[in-house]
Amino acid sequence: MNKIGVLILAIMTLLCSACNQTVSEPTKGIKKSTEAQTKVAQSEGGSEVHYPVSLKIYTDEGKEMTQTIEREPKKVVVIGSAMAEFMIEFGQKEKVVGLGYLDQSFSKHADQISQLPLLTKLWPSKESVLALQPDLIYAVSYAFKENRLGDIAFWNERGIPVVTAGNFNMGITVESYFQDIRSFGLVFHTEDKTDEFLKEQTARMDKIKKLAATATEKPKVLLMANAGRENYDYYPPDWCMIDEMIEGAGGEYLQMTKEGYVEMSMEAIIAANPDKIIVTQFQENDSEAVKNKLLTNERLKNVQAIKTGNVMVADYTNAIRGSLQLADLYEEVAAFIHPEWFGGQ
Repeated sequence: MNKIGVLILAIMTLLCSACNQTVSEPTKGIKKSTEAQTKVAQSEGGSEVHYPVSLKIYTDEGKEMTQTIEREPKKVVVIGSAMAEFMIEFGQKEKVVGLGYLDQSFSKHADQISQLPLLTKLWPSKESVLALQPDLIYAVSYAFKENRLGDIAFWNERGIPVVTAGNFNMGITVESYFQDIRSFGLVFHTEDKTDEFLKEQTARMDKIKKLAATATEKPKVLLMANAGRENYDYYPPDWCMIDEMIEGAGGEYLQMTKEGYVEMSMEAIIAANPDKIIVTQFQENDSEAVKNKLLTNERLKNVQAIKTGNVMVADYTNAIRGSLQLADLYEEVAAFIHPEWFGGQ
């Protein structure tokens, strides 16, 4: 190639290089601008950027499953009063299209729960739930049995995700209850409300635990649960919530057995001879009647707690499963076990 040809080739190379720079730089700028706009749109979109969300749930038998919520739930079927409480407490009650299984004794939201669209006070049928075309079922885990709502897979096959309350399985703890609240915040994108609630509850419980660390004596406390029968049931720690409150408030939770809940004989109660008794009765809201039934039992008159009148009545749901009044009960238990902390005797 002669010198003129080499010179022309060099000039063309420079021109092409300049052209490439002129085109590529604006392209990079457009790309950056587009990314920025996308981020703004996502942040302004709210629910669009939040969903879909996936979370682990557990069947009543403890089997782990994953459920994916593709978009913000708008039509929710709720099974269980405890679940209805969450919907009301965290501002989602307008999304409830059907409510079933009213299982709770007491609730600060009782009036609002009564205004929700009721399917049945018992277990609703599959057909009644399907007719509502929900985009989510929020329920106690034991709703998904063959003679109730059937298997969770039945609903997933129809495009309906299910969120269960994990705290209704064995291994009930304050932390598992709080995890249910965190899951609720994730599912309904209400983390601001659920996080604030948990912060307040935890602070109140921590205050009691600090007091308990100063306790020099630990009264023996027996939980006695009842479903209207003559005898009482015993719940081991894994089967109830209140054991943590008793221990956290400076008491000793009497362990009668490590088995599941069992019926206690009068002889077993007498032998345990607790310093204090916490009694609870399913679906019973007359606390004085529940307490007097125990205090006037002739067979138990020599039990220390009965002789001294150290008997407290606790709401069944809160004591066994937990409720939104968890910190309230924690404080009540602390005042019962160590009244001296609160100006009592």
